[in-house]
Amino acid sequence: MNVTARILLVLALMSVPAIALAQLPGATGSGPTSTGYVDFLAGLAYTDNALLTAGNRRSDAIGTVGFDTDYSRQGTLSINLLGDLERLQYLRNSFSGSFYGNFKGDAIWGTPSDPLQWLLSDSFGEGMVDPLAAPTPTNLQTVNQLTTGPYLNLNFGLRNRLTVYGLYGRSDYQSSPYSAQTYEGGAQFTHKLAGSTSISLQASDARTAYLDPQAFLDSPGRGAPYYIKQAEIEFQGQYVRTNVTLGAGYNIIDDAGQQQGAPYYNVQLSRSISPFTTIFVGALSDYSSFGGSMQSPTALLSAEGGVPQGPGFITSSPFKEREVTAGANYDRGLTTVTLSGIYQEDLYTQQSQYDNRDATADLSVGRKLQPTLSIQLQVYGTYEDYSHYHAHTHRITAMLTLSKQLARATFGFYIRRSQQSGSPGASGFNAASYHDDEVGVYFTYDLLGPANSGGAGLGMGGLGLPGGP
Repeated sequence: MNVTARILLVLALMSVPAIALAQLPGATGSGPTSTGYVDFLAGLAYTDNALLTAGNRRSDAIGTVGFDTDYSRQGTLSINLLGDLERLQYLRNSFSGSFYGNFKGDAIWGTPSDPLQWLLSDSFGEGMVDPLAAPTPTNLQTVNQLTTGPYLNLNFGLRNRLTVYGLYGRSDYQSSPYSAQTYEGGAQFTHKLAGSTSISLQASDARTAYLDPQAFLDSPGRGAPYYIKQAEIEFQGQYVRTNVTLGAGYNIIDDAGQQQGAPYYNVQLSRSISPFTTIFVGALSDYSSFGGSMQSPTALLSAEGGVPQGPGFITSSPFKEREVTAGANYDRGLTTVTLSGIYQEDLYTQQSQYDNRDATADLSVGRKLQPTLSIQLQVYGTYEDYSHYHAHTHRITAMLTLSKQLARATFGFYIRRSQQSGSPGASGFNAASYHDDEVGVYFTYDLLGPANSGGAGLGMGGLGLPGGP
């Protein structure tokens, strides 16, 4: 799934209540409803630089098989699935076979009017072992975040609800010793205003402990549990042309006996300025961890893995993240244009040498040449900087895709060029420089729902291979 598709999916997600506390999706009273798709996908790509190196270039063919989904079901059992997951196989054995992609799935039993709801959520993605090196399979490791627990609802009339919840979370890392368990408890009081608007007061307390604290014996303090506490007030509004979430509060982190506090804010706004054009902006500031960031509503906006680009470097230290997003989408049936940008900072509580900032920009133009024939051009750029080491990388990628739909199947062809330049500065990071040319074909089949229901810009991206958007 390319970056543009993820932006469009976030726009869709902003039109329904968030999966958090009392604002859980529920039945509408008219039976279950579902939208979206689940696709099987397979493909074959040729690259002239499988190792993503400046010299000693090695060509290879890469086969892939997996699934792609943007599916939502609302009812007594509500389900939301978003992302893609693929198995890669390098035919000349440049790398061993591996899984690649990102995925976020949520299942909620019960409706907001029920006294009991139960959440089961899972997020899968990758993290960078060396954040400035090339994103080859050997520089990536998979991370899985599982969250589950009950929500207890007490309704006071038709407008007021008190929700108390308790959640268990577990982060599992493929190779790093940072696997951990999180226990979180909280409460929210929600008052419904006129129409589809509400205001709520929330408070939460989460404790994270590592499964193998002995792995940190050489790093005093880093293996101790840490705590994140947060209190906020939040407004949610859904109008004919505008969806808005405004949250403000304060959060505190206690890491290895050192407390830090900072304001919390979460602003998400999308507005239809014409029948064909939607703009969106967002801003977020809070304390998080690598696994916790995978639960972010903007997690799938990243180019690599299922997490924002900044915390793509795997470390045990929690961090304060600040993020700003903005963009616009034009969709007139035959033509779609999407322009988006993300800026992010990550400030680590115990390992400030890894503080970083990054920015990404994406432009995508899609056109239906015929009812079943589409073409898409995407240009994507990113910049990442580690100021402590005076090290940075910048990369630009361009991809052209042509796709043909036949009933429930889609056949596609794409060409892509990626180029990255790196400056290692005074660091030991491998700030990689390389360029890569790739061509590929792919096939998708709609197992559930039509993948092209979202317009010309969806379901048209190439394979989600390392090194590309």
